[in-house]
Amino acid sequence: MPDQLTLFAEPVRAAVMAVRPVVLCEPPTSRPGPKRIDWFRVITIVLRSGYSIQALADEIGVARTTLIGWRQGAEPRYSEGERLVLLWCQKTGQGRESMPMCSTSDWWAYHAKP
Repeated sequence: MPDQLTLFAEPVRAAVMAVRPVVLCEPPTSRPGPKRIDWFRVITIVLRSGYSIQALADEIGVARTTLIGWRQGAEPRYSEGERLVLLWCQKTGQGRESMPMCSTSDWWAYHAKP
């Protein structure tokens, strides 16, 4: 019977394509990326000035868990972030131009767990 496949036929071999390794491009060093406030460092500095997490959360009018989320990478709303910035300026005696900043790509590398 010519229409039947042989039971122990050789498997059809698919063509194997060469796989090139993925090369991640480094961002250009001549032009820095966008900057954002490093909320982790801002909160840590304010906490080191004598606040507990709960006291700081009460001071700026947010839940303690919200503040913890900001330390872990979430972005505050404008009004809440503004209150935290004003408190940071008050506690450090520095202006907004001295806020801890980081580029978006640096932030993940800095705060990522190894």
